Amino acid sequence: MSAQQLPLAISLPVTETFDTWVSGDNANAVEMLQHSAQPLVYLWGASGVGKSHLLHALCAHYPQLVYLPLAELVGQVDAQCLRGLEHYQWICLDDLDAVVQDPLWCEELFALFNRVHDLAQGKLVVTAHQSPSQLSVQLADLRSRLQWGLALQLQPLNDEQKIQAIQLRANALGLSLSYDTAQFMVQRLQRDLPNLIAALERLDKASIAAKRRLTTPFVKAILAL
Repeated sequence: MSAQQLPLAISLPVTETFDTWVSGDNANAVEMLQHSAQPLVYLWGASGVGKSHLLHALCAHYPQLVYLPLAELVGQVDAQCLRGLEHYQWICLDDLDAVVQDPLWCEELFALFNRVHDLAQGKLVVTAHQSPSQLSVQLADLRSRLQWGLALQLQPLNDEQKIQAIQLRANALGLSLSYDTAQFMVQRLQRDLPNLIAALERLDKASIAAKRRLTTPFVKAILAL
């Protein structure tokens, strides 16, 4: 079973790789994620801090991997889709918050965690908005399992780091984005990274259509700033 074989089409952003990851105050996150001896890595933090980016980067880097965006899959596939995943080198479950109030999902997650732990040959990486101790989980045994592994809290980027992040993302799209124009975007748009990336993708399409470079006046005109 692979992410591409699930009933719901999953489209991964090709620009979200380790090359476009800006660590900021999360300097050791990638190293700990890749090299921790723990069978479970629990990434947590507010929306937009890069949890999904790291999972997408793992997808791009490792061939023996399955990725499930749980917030998209809940209600679309049965929780039994988790069965057999323990044979993958990497099992990435995004947005754990979306399913931990569902008893069926909790039972299947608990069983998966046990199988991964017993086989001791793969790594399970999950993301959530809250820490393992704060997450409201329907099944007490599952809550306990979530606290077994390595918990990494991701911190948001500051404005300078966001400038670097959207410049790297622009470069991955084949665009040239100057520091001044990137700074203008960070200062004038909502400062959370997902909104900045969405604006950059909009600018990418507009620049192709207009055959224009991403200058500050062009950005201002397209985004009505």
